[in-house]
Amino acid sequence: MQAQATSAPFEDDDLCEESVLRHVLNWQPTILRMVDLVREVSPDPRDLAPKDAVERAVRELAKVGLLHRQGECVLPTPAAVYVQGWEL
Repeated sequence: MQAQATSAPFEDDDLCEESVLRHVLNWQPTILRMVDLVREVSPDPRDLAPKDAVERAVRELAKVGLLHRQGECVLPTPAAVYVQGWEL
């Protein structure tokens, strides 16, 4: 039996976090609702796995000070906006 090549879960989380952060920054200064963010970032909004991944990404980005979540609203922190123009 052949082993399937899959990416590690943390790699998928990193990609989702990057995607979420880029999307929020691209829409800045618009404040996005969580439901809209999930719909716009997820390939299939009916699939619950991407919803969980986006919510996890927002939670992790908020922990490190790049996003702020107030109820259902998600917006970038001043630190995220500041470094947005840097070439990393």
